Amino acid sequence: MKFGPGAMVAAAFIGPGTVVTAITAGAEMGAALLWAVVFSVFATVVLQELALRTALAADADLAQLIHRLGTGRPAGWLLIALIVMAIGVGNSAYQSGNLTGAGLGLRAAFGWPIEWVIGFATTLGAGLIIADRYILIERVLSALVMVMALVFVGLAIILLPDFLKQPADRLIPVFTTQSTGLVLALIGTTVVPYNLFLHASAVRRRWQGVELDQALHEARWDSLIAIMVGGVITLAIILVAAVLVADVSRASAFEQLVQTVSLRFGVAGKWLVGGGLFAAGLTSAIAAPIAAGWAVAGALGWPTNAGSRGVKLIALTVLAVGAVFALFATRPIGLILSAQITNALVLPAVSAVLLLIANRAYVPAAYRNTALTNVIGCGVLLLVSVLAISKLWSLMS
Repeated sequence: MKFGPGAMVAAAFIGPGTVVTAITAGAEMGAALLWAVVFSVFATVVLQELALRTALAADADLAQLIHRLGTGRPAGWLLIALIVMAIGVGNSAYQSGNLTGAGLGLRAAFGWPIEWVIGFATTLGAGLIIADRYILIERVLSALVMVMALVFVGLAIILLPDFLKQPADRLIPVFTTQSTGLVLALIGTTVVPYNLFLHASAVRRRWQGVELDQALHEARWDSLIAIMVGGVITLAIILVAAVLVADVSRASAFEQLVQTVSLRFGVAGKWLVGGGLFAAGLTSAIAAPIAAGWAVAGALGWPTNAGSRGVKLIALTVLAVGAVFALFATRPIGLILSAQITNALVLPAVSAVLLLIANRAYVPAAYRNTALTNVIGCGVLLLVSVLAISKLWSLMS
C-alpha cells in the first residue's frame, strides 16, 4: 500500500497519547467505547477534507489563510495568537509525550535507557527538519505507520477469539458520565488540531503543479485510506488491551502491555510490541514539530516554502523544548494523557475557524462548502464542542 500526505496525518495521531488512551479504554471498558473511535475517524475525515480542499483551491497553507482572515480585524490578532499558543507552545508539550512514549516502548521491550531513545529520536527528527526533504519525511512516516499496523492489527486478529469471549457488558457500546474523560481523550488523540495545518501544507507540496480537480481527487482518497488505517490501528490496540491488560492503575500502560504480550507470545512478541510503541512515539515526534513550524510561520505571515528558515527554526525549537521536558518529566504517562485531553478542548475553536475559511471568498466558488458540507461540518463541530463543555463542567464540579 502506498501512502501520500495522508500518512502524515495517521502518523501524527497514532502517537503515545493514542496508545495510552486506547490501552486504558480497552482495559477498563472492553469494546464499549469503540463507537468513540468510529466517530473520531469520521470527524477526522470531514475536517481533514476541509483543510486539504481549501489549501489546494486557494493555493495557500491553512495558517496563511488564517493570517489573511485575521489581518486588519480587531479579533484577528487573537486568532493568530491562538494558533501560536495552541499549535506552537502546545506542540512543545505534546512533543515531550511523543519522545517519552518512544523511549518507554524500547525500555519496556529491550531495557534500553529511556534517555538514549529520546536522544536518538530527537537527532533523527532534527536531521529530517534540517534536510527539509518532504518526500523523505513522508516515506519515513509511511513506513512507521505500516509497522504499527502489522504489529497491532496482527495481534488483534490472533486475539479475536479471546476478545469475543468477553462478558456482554464489555462488548455493548455505552456512554456514561464516568466515561466522558476517556471518550474525550479518544477523540482528542484522533481529531488533532495541528494535523489540519500539517495536512494542508503537505498536500500543497505533494500536488504542486497538478490540475486542481485531479489533485483533489487523489488527495481525498489518500486522506480517507490513511485515516481509516489509523482508526483500525486504534481499534486494534483497544481489542488487544481488552484481552491482555487487566488494570492500568498499577503500572505503566506501556509496560503492562509489553509484559502481558511477552507472557503470551514470548520474547519475540515483547520485541514486536516494544517496536510498535516506539514507532508510535517516533511518528508523532517527527510530525508534531514540522506541523508547528508550518502552522506558526504561516499564522505570523512568514514564508512556509521549502527551505524556509522560519519554519525550521520553529520546528527545531519545538523539538528541543520537547526533548528537555521529556528528559526531566517525572510523570510521563500523566503528561501524555492530560495533553491529549487539552488537545480536544482546543479542537472546537480550530474547527470553527476552518469552517469559516471554507466559506470565504478567497476560496474559489466551485470549491467552497456546499450546504450539505456545512451541515456535516457544523454537526461535527457541535458534537466536539458538547464533549469539550462536558469535560470542563466535570472538572469544575
